Amino acid sequence: MSRKKKGISSFFFFYFAFVGLFSPYLSLWLNFRGFSPSEIGVLLSPMQWSRIIGPPFWGFLSDSQTAGFSLHRILMLASMIALFISLFLSGASGFGQTITILIFLTFFLSGLVPLVEVVALSTSMEAKCKYGDLRVWGSIGFLFAVLSFGFLIQEMGVETIPIFIIVSLFFIFISTTLLKVEKKPKNLSEKISIRKLFNRNVCIFLVASTTMLFAHSVLYTFYSLWLKAYGYSKIEIGVFWAIGVFAEIIFFLNQNRIFSIITNLTFVWFLCFLVAVGRFLLIYISEGAVALLVFAQLLHAVTFGLHHTCSILLIGELFPSSAKAIGQSSYTAAAYGIGGSLGGVFSGLVWERFNADSIFLLAVFAALAGCFVSWRLYQNFNMEFKEL
Repeated sequence: MSRKKKGISSFFFFYFAFVGLFSPYLSLWLNFRGFSPSEIGVLLSPMQWSRIIGPPFWGFLSDSQTAGFSLHRILMLASMIALFISLFLSGASGFGQTITILIFLTFFLSGLVPLVEVVALSTSMEAKCKYGDLRVWGSIGFLFAVLSFGFLIQEMGVETIPIFIIVSLFFIFISTTLLKVEKKPKNLSEKISIRKLFNRNVCIFLVASTTMLFAHSVLYTFYSLWLKAYGYSKIEIGVFWAIGVFAEIIFFLNQNRIFSIITNLTFVWFLCFLVAVGRFLLIYISEGAVALLVFAQLLHAVTFGLHHTCSILLIGELFPSSAKAIGQSSYTAAAYGIGGSLGGVFSGLVWERFNADSIFLLAVFAALAGCFVSWRLYQNFNMEFKEL
């Protein structure tokens, strides 16, 4: 039990530490290499749309258990190949070579979190191990990386970013070797039709999840630039991001106490969408006011932390035991892949067509659409909370 918990926690820490390096700082290195803003936008896009194709592929490969592709072997092999590909990043010359490397790198990384989420959920069902205690290490890893790599890059220069990426991926690979994954019984790998697997409730769940990540991708893509437009410094912008991360950490450490108050899982999931409407509306009307923005960031504990945990639990109930990896991967593809990609693209168009504030009105409408869809799931699939 202890080894399982340490293995999963270390993976979450090192993977999201990599995200805390890759997402905020890779654009600085690409700019250093002479790429234009439009080229940088394209070069960063594989991290999003690789989640549309990658997770379902890795999930199917894991659940099928063909040709010896066990979940543990897939995790180690994919992370090792990603590490190998990263060795060529610093030597890439030109747009074509760089985007090719980033496409393959993000493809092999895209299935890691969905597959480990399956392991984390099954492990959390065991005594004295809570899902929040495992997942919180991802938030800690992201926060640690944003602060520490920011300092190191400031001191050593942006040209060292590919080296830090290699080091981060090495630790991800090591963490996959520490994972203890139970082999699935053969009687759980029966064939299930696509129509039965993606039934009405599953489709409702995936559509609602897409709207939630569409709304959040507006924040993830343009929040820093929006804050800069209101005159906030880089340090102040970092503080606003840190408030959201701290809020989700507090949630993950106290999630069972929260669920003990509100026990109906599908209703809590619906409430997350309702809170998201309020959060993005606050940002829209704030005009950069500090108090409103701080409160809106604190709501990240609900719109991300609580929503994420509810989603993982719903996947466990909506998908059969033989298709947990497919379920988790489908969620990642729909929410983070489709929702994340479309949200970023459309918010950019709205910004240019109207004004900066209008992108958060777009997020409000997306979250509001999620309210209607998630309410339908609550009516069709009334699930009580089970302790993680």
